[in-house]
Amino acid sequence: MRKITISILLALILSLIARGVAGAAEVGNTTSKLIRLHVVANSDSEEDQSEKLEVRDAVLEYVSELTKDAASKSDAVELINSHIDNITSVAKSVTYKNISVSYETVLVDKREYDNFTLPCGYYDALCILIGEGKGRNWWCVLYPSLCVSGAISIEETLDEEDLIIIQQPEKVQYKLFCFELWQKVKSLFTDSKSLVGT
Repeated sequence: MRKITISILLALILSLIARGVAGAAEVGNTTSKLIRLHVVANSDSEEDQSEKLEVRDAVLEYVSELTKDAASKSDAVELINSHIDNITSVAKSVTYKNISVSYETVLVDKREYDNFTLPCGYYDALCILIGEGKGRNWWCVLYPSLCVSGAISIEETLDEEDLIIIQQPEKVQYKLFCFELWQKVKSLFTDSKSLVGT
């Protein structure tokens, strides 16, 4: 009887692990479709925070126009990477401080927006560091272009399963838990830059 009980428990544990891995992969598929924008201010002074928003607006206007006809994320990535110098020039046109612009994969904390939530995890991001980069930062979804007014709605770019993950996270709590746990464990074994915070 004891062997049967142990076998049943092992089967249950393996089933839960398999379900968690499948759920984490599903959430990872959703997050891999996005490009984030991250702008870090020089400091928390009122002037530097205002400057951060000016840099954000200038870069958003340029990159939104640049990627508006991108047929896929890979097209958008190619356009962004091939125009990093131009993006840097646009950001520098707003400030006299040093600007660092890069395209990276970064670990981001869970972020809640008006009508959707993005889980903690690794995302591709266009990162802009102003001056010393010691101030509060600003995040948004750059592709699909959800940062700007008049942008296409998220419903037009993601499928139904993706929308459930980001708009109704309470329905997929187990998948999100497994995904975020995996991302945090992965972060312990990688040199990838972590850009978390507010």
